[in-house]
Amino acid sequence: MQIATSSLSSPVPSLTAGRRARPLWREPYVLVAAGAALGALAGALFPAVAAELKPLGDAFISLVKMTITPLIFLVVVTGIAQVGDMRAVGRIGLKALVYFEAVTTLCLLFSFVVVRWVQPGAGVGHASAQQAETVARYAQAHVGSVSAYILHMIPDSFVGAFANGDVLQVLVLALLCGIGLLMLGERGAALRTGLERATELVFSVVHVVVALAPIGAFGAMAFTVAKFGLATLSALALLVGTAWAMMAIFIFVVLGTICRVAGIRLMDLLRLLRTELLVVLGTSSSETAIPGMMEKLPAAGVGRAVVGLVIPSGYSFNLDGVALTLPLSTLFVAQVYGIEMTTAQQLSLFVVMLLTSKGAAGVTGGAFAALAATVVAAGLPAEGLALLLGIDRFMSLARAITNTIGNAVAAIIVAKWDGEFDPEAWTKATMQPPTAK
Repeated sequence: MQIATSSLSSPVPSLTAGRRARPLWREPYVLVAAGAALGALAGALFPAVAAELKPLGDAFISLVKMTITPLIFLVVVTGIAQVGDMRAVGRIGLKALVYFEAVTTLCLLFSFVVVRWVQPGAGVGHASAQQAETVARYAQAHVGSVSAYILHMIPDSFVGAFANGDVLQVLVLALLCGIGLLMLGERGAALRTGLERATELVFSVVHVVVALAPIGAFGAMAFTVAKFGLATLSALALLVGTAWAMMAIFIFVVLGTICRVAGIRLMDLLRLLRTELLVVLGTSSSETAIPGMMEKLPAAGVGRAVVGLVIPSGYSFNLDGVALTLPLSTLFVAQVYGIEMTTAQQLSLFVVMLLTSKGAAGVTGGAFAALAATVVAAGLPAEGLALLLGIDRFMSLARAITNTIGNAVAAIIVAKWDGEFDPEAWTKATMQPPTAK
């Protein structure tokens, strides 16, 4: 079935409202790109000064993260309430889970093939003893059992999930509250209206924060170039290049094919989310795209309830970038130390990765924790992770972009699968606007 266009509209003004009348140099994506470019230039020319600009990027990411938990809670609760049918919520969730697992499996298999073919770890020197001790302690601190992970999904208190900023816990809480509001029926009408007004307030705050994106991109990029430079990239250029090439192939070939089969064009989606993608590229944090996607996708014809369920859950269960780099980085460590893994060991490692690829934070560094857990669980030398510390920032850029695009595609596919997609609204939203004069 197709839902009415009016039901797809966000309750707040679009982030792109008034875009046609705005000069090109004032477009958000142009400002973000300029900020990132100036940051890279500052990092190359004035590394001592640029290294001190890291707080600008950190502050912007913190501001965005501040809005994510209330935004996810409100959008999911109101989205479920608008569905009006408990079975529909379960249906959407089941279809999303099927899609997530299918794509994650495809990512892992693709990465296994690539890393066995390219052999990026062959001939790389060993990590120093000092680095090994530091990373080994870090890795051990992030290893947990499956039962502990499941229990972690349940917040200790209602406000605890918000205080900790745990997206997965907030999602669980939002699902319970949304179902509860749905069960209230007409008695919950006033509460539902109040939550919708609160959603408008949070989106207004998001608009203010997004205006600071060029500054955040400038600070984050300046620090990255000043801190790591080209020496670290050249030391492990093959690994970084392989990761970027692999994720580019996945985006444009695999996701592009999925979009084409679904009857849409990937380039239309990239154009729709170009501002969010540039912010992700500048900050290396895929979570910065959540507010924009939660607003733009429903306005572009993707069912609001689907977006409210798929996007937040996707950041825990559909991290395509993490799934692609886990086998690459793990087998890289094995190759560095000359460890030849048997077929049975690789199959066991594949099962482990199906778990460790879930729940990695969308912010830079979360994927490294998942990698640490995978390496230790596989019995590989934890000190090998020290080799990846210096390039994790550059790997995370590609991971963040891939995670973001992968979750946007997931929302569209599930929406079309569930009949909650309006092709007319999509065409209207993705039409290329005329160039501003």
